[in-house]
Amino acid sequence: MTAPVHSPGAQPAAGPAYPPARRTGLVEQIAGHSVADPYRWLEDPESDESCAWLAAQDALAAGQLAALPARPALAARIAELTATGLVSSPIWRGERRFFLRREPGEEHATLITSAPGEPDRVLVDPMALDPSGATTLDAWAPDKEGRLLAYQISRGGDEESVLQVMDVTTGEHADGPFDRCRYTEVAWLPGGKSFYYVRRLPPEAVPADEAQYHRRVYLHTVGTPPEEDALVFGEGRDKTDFYQVSVSWDGRWLVISAAQGTSPRNDVYLADLAASSPGAPALGVVQEGVDARTSVHVGRDGRMYVFTDAGAPRGRLAVADPGHHDRAGGWQDLIGEDPEAVLQDYAILDGAQARPPLLVAIWTRHAFSELTVHDLASGDRRGIITVPGPDTAGADRPGTISQVTERPEGGHEAWFAYTDHSTPVTICRYDARTGAVTPWARAPGTVRIPPVLTRLVTFDSADGTEVRMVVLSPPEDPPPADGPTADGPTVPRAAILNGYGGFAISLLTPAFSPAALAWVEAGGV
Repeated sequence: MTAPVHSPGAQPAAGPAYPPARRTGLVEQIAGHSVADPYRWLEDPESDESCAWLAAQDALAAGQLAALPARPALAARIAELTATGLVSSPIWRGERRFFLRREPGEEHATLITSAPGEPDRVLVDPMALDPSGATTLDAWAPDKEGRLLAYQISRGGDEESVLQVMDVTTGEHADGPFDRCRYTEVAWLPGGKSFYYVRRLPPEAVPADEAQYHRRVYLHTVGTPPEEDALVFGEGRDKTDFYQVSVSWDGRWLVISAAQGTSPRNDVYLADLAASSPGAPALGVVQEGVDARTSVHVGRDGRMYVFTDAGAPRGRLAVADPGHHDRAGGWQDLIGEDPEAVLQDYAILDGAQARPPLLVAIWTRHAFSELTVHDLASGDRRGIITVPGPDTAGADRPGTISQVTERPEGGHEAWFAYTDHSTPVTICRYDARTGAVTPWARAPGTVRIPPVLTRLVTFDSADGTEVRMVVLSPPEDPPPADGPTADGPTVPRAAILNGYGGFAISLLTPAFSPAALAWVEAGGV
């Protein structure tokens, strides 16, 4: 929701004359309810009536926008603030790292690799593949040795994610392309000779209107036709199921997750590949038919880490023996549910120099991120990681942390992305030996960022629910007050109010926003 907010006592100006939209009397009976749909005719964008209505709306908008004298300057400032570019947390394979970087002015990020003694090298550049900008890099996954790279490309906005494999050293094509791979993960087995992935059945094998469904998990051997892939999972399940697949670092444990559509619950299965064939794994039930979302990871220490909201709506992290992996076998809480914060992610630091081994957890508390450090064996909390920055650093700094990564073979370092309302995405490095957090990589562009005042305010909704809101305003604004104070009355300002809620996703966590910064710099809230 985005809507203008009028200052108290202000009279809203007379609005423009909007193009009339014909309202019909269409009412349908759906599940025993009368549902009115008076503007169904607008669902046909090619009809003469729809085209005329859309053209009138465009003309109205163009006239209103042309009458705003400050609009060109505001648009130029937004473009200037957008020129920060982007950088992502690194994915490590030995001393080789893979990461995304978007330079100022570039439409899409490029996938880059580097290693000691060699310069950064571009692996996939969507603009080089298609200068029109209509091609995107959707996903990528290096094998466990860092020699091969599986990556997925969509063209023309089709979101079909065609899967291909590249030789990292030479940049040459190694396998593929494979179509029908939308929303797949690639899970490599050690050695880089084969991987698990998700692919839809061919259109001729399913009803005509179900070509976007009917996914299956396959095992593919690099260099062989996909028609020879081993069918691993998905036969006989619901046509809307989405699958996720992963393999432990040592290649022993296969995890498959299945969820119907966007359902907030899933089934989870685990197979010991040392005791069964990778092409026909003996999958055992970790969770099935339970109203909970659960993910499983078998760590380097041999424990199964269970990240779940079962019995804990805000999330908890449990551990278990993968040989006795179902809930009856006993999941023991390592990090229990917090009464206010939501557990978002974690990283395990158990390298030779991480003594004792530690676990870093990411939480969201009232829309702000925080990092905590725990003893890996017991889960006992050892402290809070503060994030360095130009303003109020610390656990209460209103920022967002994401993209936490670690060295897959074990180590004492973790990397994560940090951003807030006035800080472009910055990659930070945490050292478990010293507890220090330092900036590791910054967005490549340099721009002049205006000062803003960020406040977290709390108020009661009509039903008494406590609601929190972040207010961005010019730094000269006095603190909010119910009326005149010694500092003077609160200055009325043009305001934009944003809100979102759905799918257990918060889209309003602090993030660098050129539009918001330009608006506040111009005097808005």
